[in-house]
Amino acid sequence: MADIMFYCVKCRAKRSGKNIQKVTMKNGKPARKATCEKCGTTMFRIGA
Repeated sequence: MADIMFYCVKCRAKRSGKNIQKVTMKNGKPARKATCEKCGTTMFRIGA
């Protein structure tokens, strides 16, 4: 799962996150939640 790239809004860059978790959004769609390695902001990636 470490090869998944997330977009950090605060850093304005694509980064691989740490502490990646599988989550389900309110509408039932799958997503991934991670923490930015540089600034610690929470990042999301929608999709399986």
